[in-house]
Amino acid sequence: MKHIGYSILILIGCLSTSASNAYDPAAVAVHPTLLNKYEQFFPAEVLRVTDGVYVARGFNRDNPTLIIGPSGLIVVDPGESIDGAQQAKDAFNAHLDNIFDKRPVKAIIYTHHHDCHINGASVFADERTEIIAHENLMRSLFSEWYGQVFPSRVEGGLKMSGILFQDAPVEQGEGWYAGYVLAGKNFIGPSGFLPPTIRVKDRLDTMIAGVRLTLISAPGETDDVILVWLPQKQVLIQIGILYEAFPALTTMRGSRQRDPLDYVESLKICRSLEPEYLVALHGPNPITSGKENVRQYLTNFSDAIQFMHDQTIQYLNQGFTPGEIKDLLELPPHLAQSPYLQETYGRKDWNIYHIFRFYRGYYTGAVRDLFPQSPLSEARLSAELAGGVDALAGKAQSALAAGELEWALRLADDVLLLDEWNDAAFETKKAAMLALAADDMNAQARNMLLSDYLLMTQPDSIIAPFPFGDPKAIFARINDQAMRLMPMETLNRIMAVNLNAAKSIDEDRVMGLRLTDRFKHQSMSREPNQYRFQVRHGILEVDPPSDGVGQLLVTTDSLTWKALVLGKLAADIAVADHLVSISGGSAEDFYAFMDLFESS
Repeated sequence: MKHIGYSILILIGCLSTSASNAYDPAAVAVHPTLLNKYEQFFPAEVLRVTDGVYVARGFNRDNPTLIIGPSGLIVVDPGESIDGAQQAKDAFNAHLDNIFDKRPVKAIIYTHHHDCHINGASVFADERTEIIAHENLMRSLFSEWYGQVFPSRVEGGLKMSGILFQDAPVEQGEGWYAGYVLAGKNFIGPSGFLPPTIRVKDRLDTMIAGVRLTLISAPGETDDVILVWLPQKQVLIQIGILYEAFPALTTMRGSRQRDPLDYVESLKICRSLEPEYLVALHGPNPITSGKENVRQYLTNFSDAIQFMHDQTIQYLNQGFTPGEIKDLLELPPHLAQSPYLQETYGRKDWNIYHIFRFYRGYYTGAVRDLFPQSPLSEARLSAELAGGVDALAGKAQSALAAGELEWALRLADDVLLLDEWNDAAFETKKAAMLALAADDMNAQARNMLLSDYLLMTQPDSIIAPFPFGDPKAIFARINDQAMRLMPMETLNRIMAVNLNAAKSIDEDRVMGLRLTDRFKHQSMSREPNQYRFQVRHGILEVDPPSDGVGQLLVTTDSLTWKALVLGKLAADIAVADHLVSISGGSAEDFYAFMDLFESS
């Protein structure tokens, strides 16, 4: 089977392997709660759920799960990379007397499209292995990840997971990297993603390798989540709707708006099954046993989300803004004190803002918010009120000295927007970021703070030059196999967001495209082979397929066109190598059209 490269690091190829002593300071303190969670991931080990069900914890960002049937094996979420999956497979073999040499892998099940759950498939699969996923998985993969926001997702993912400083792990309470609660470490390597061969819509009752399975659609973190239910073993395997931390209805890497009530309804489905065993595919403690323990875990997680949702809406209906709700809303004590509901991944205030905006959008209802201000305009006013830029820098220093770290960060940042060479503000911002990272139990917050600190202060010590802020350069690093599977609809959106408005604001140009291989590639099988592109005063409109494709017509195959749009292939090289043919215009017309999508 062919596999598709997908891992963030393989796609962008950006990180070096600097020694931890390159960092200044050499170590950043870790909140005790976060440190405790991180240490629970070690040592990596294979855990028994019940007879015939095992979990490999600590070998990947996810917890690959093995189901042993009379006539074969089933792997659920095979890992984040070929390297990570191989570690998990080797551990299963060591623990289970070389089980993969004795029985074939009949199926691999993806619970959803996130990279850490799909990239190890080729390690476990052979030509006869079925790959099972939700019917929405490929669509989600090419919208939530490989889509128009790909550069933002890459940057957010690198920062949120702490990959930029993973080579400086915390040891005996000293260091930088302390995981991100859902995982203890990222296992970097090439991807072995395999496209699904069986797609689940709402529910699938089936028998695989002699094991009875029910796969159930359960949207939450994504709309392609499926539960794996083993009715004869009373085992529920899940992720995307529950893990051992306060729920994150959004993440700092960025995601589409998630409906909070989807989580609640999906968790009700979980509870209705009355499982004896619950397997979480993230986290250091993946197994919960006993019907009452499982029921309580599921109920508390569901109740935390519903309480946050309902109370936020109640306050919204009373006219409160999300900032005001943040100060008013308190969780019930039994939820706030639950060890599995600590704010180590999600946070109450983040969820309040998410819920509010999910229903109401930007405008809070307060008239002051009718007039959004840019960070620069706010900084200018802050400086004026403080008595000047230097006085504002002094206010930031005073806030830092008083332990008001969030204000110190914000005020110092205001100064640097006005005077990027202000040493006092620069040092204040550095100190505030380090102190906030050390004091915060939330792994996402710590990793974001430390990532930006390193990028701000010493980028050359941790990464090779990486094109943050250059979307075209990041799109160009998409793996060729991912490009092959990319739908044209996704490619058209990427093309649209790469249009240079300054270059095209006075333009009205039309170009037709005819693809010569409509049925040769999986992603092209149901797509048209003709497109009409119109650049019209700063926007790109892609019309339905038409024979009247315009004056300039480019004919090529789909992979060449994708390479052109993604910046992997220059237009002049494509012409020189006879990869495209042009009619109704000249090569220079083609170059001029494609130049409208260049940033410079």
